[in-house]
Amino acid sequence: MEKTELQILEEKKVELINDLAATATVMDELWRYHPDNPKKVNIVKEYDSLKKMQSDIEEEIKDLGI
Repeated sequence: MEKTELQILEEKKVELINDLAATATVMDELWRYHPDNPKKVNIVKEYDSLKKMQSDIEEEIKDLGI
């Protein structure tokens, strides 16, 4: 069954809306660290915190013994 022009346009619109949502998500995440954000996150501390979390999770996996 061949798609109609309207179906093709609707699919394109859905793709563009999904792209827009993904872009907004990335922008929100980057704003957390942006210099103009008065409540910006300290990226060095955030990175160190994530490294600690990673290490803790790896240790838990190791402790499972399986």
